[in-house]
Amino acid sequence: MSGLRIDTAQLDNGLRVVGEHNPAAASVAVGVMVETGARDERPEEHGASHFLEHLCFKGDEGRSGSDVSRAFDALGARYNAFTSEERTVYYGAVLPEAGPELLALLCAMQRPALRPEDVELERQVVLEEIAMYADRPDSLVFEQGALAYYGDHPYGRGVLGTAASLGGLDAERMRAYWQRRYTPDNQLVVLAGRYDWDATLRHLEAATRDWGGTAAARDARPPATRRGRAGTTKASLTRTHAALFAPGVGRGEPRRTAASLLAHTIGDDDNSALFWALVEPGLADSAALWHDPADGFGAFQGYFGCTPSDLALVLEVADAELERVQAEGVPPEAWRQAQRSVATGLTLRGETPMGRLVSVGSSFLDRGRVLSVAEVVDEVLRTSAAEGEALLAARPFDARFTFVLEPDEPVREAAEADAAGVEADAGREATVSGR
Repeated sequence: MSGLRIDTAQLDNGLRVVGEHNPAAASVAVGVMVETGARDERPEEHGASHFLEHLCFKGDEGRSGSDVSRAFDALGARYNAFTSEERTVYYGAVLPEAGPELLALLCAMQRPALRPEDVELERQVVLEEIAMYADRPDSLVFEQGALAYYGDHPYGRGVLGTAASLGGLDAERMRAYWQRRYTPDNQLVVLAGRYDWDATLRHLEAATRDWGGTAAARDARPPATRRGRAGTTKASLTRTHAALFAPGVGRGEPRRTAASLLAHTIGDDDNSALFWALVEPGLADSAALWHDPADGFGAFQGYFGCTPSDLALVLEVADAELERVQAEGVPPEAWRQAQRSVATGLTLRGETPMGRLVSVGSSFLDRGRVLSVAEVVDEVLRTSAAEGEALLAARPFDARFTFVLEPDEPVREAAEADAAGVEADAGREATVSGR
């Protein structure tokens, strides 16, 4: 796209600013990325990163939570936030003339009041969120699977925390965590679309003049993972869910693109080795594999959903497919298809400032520079199948770990009986119709 300009700056307090200016854009997206997440929490702070994300929407010393919501609405903003194991991101998109006010609001949110009454109120909201995800087996299997796979490494603790850990996060402890992690050198302001760069810097220099502190370096040592299989049961289930983990590569490594493409060929939702081996024949209702890069390490992750009676066969077929790919490699056409699919997704997402925002910030943090959509697409299309073969040569799936979440025995037996009844009915219908 012609006319794009990359802007970068670092303020005296260490706050970094990056922007991808597009004079033809009809909107502007603004975000604040904080280099902190679940892996940066001490054991007694489990869930603090996500909890703090919620509390930043409850207002600063001059605003209440209602004031913050009304301010976003007055701007006509599309806004949200998310927390991962490694980053917390606040973002929004508005018409260009409202960009300065959106920037001011997001900056103010980085200095939350953390009033005790807000902490107590928002604790209930997060507890409800924890309960909601506990009722979603496709999420629960990964939460419990990651804990088993990563062991005592903080990456496996989960982002939301637990009811017990949330109970220990009072206003004092949340303020201590905020002071330690929300330092200017640990934050990045990101812009994409149509904005005034000079005015942005003037505002940030004034608004963040009293921001101080230095964040401790993150412990990026890779975890000691396990291999094999483990699992548990849940009484309310009628279907079986399985999460797969295998060693991958870190988000700062050039091999990350090859890992993403390799995972796409193996486990894309509707055109991949696992899809044709499991979903198309009806053995599983879901079978997917993707690559999740982290700071200092990474993982291939997969998901399978099926009836309890088909679990053994599903895992057997999945294991056979992974072994086959490691032994035979990826067919050239499958690799080219993955390249085109990933490139199309990147292009579509990059057509709006909101779609570009996180990519601009992540590229800057992971690579030290911003890659344009065209550069990223070119990188995808230039990544050869030989680079995928090089990853397979290390046989990452030999070290795979599978965690299974399935119904309790009585429920499983009932579900299998129901499935057998359905198959018998289908057979009788076929016999009748064939007469």
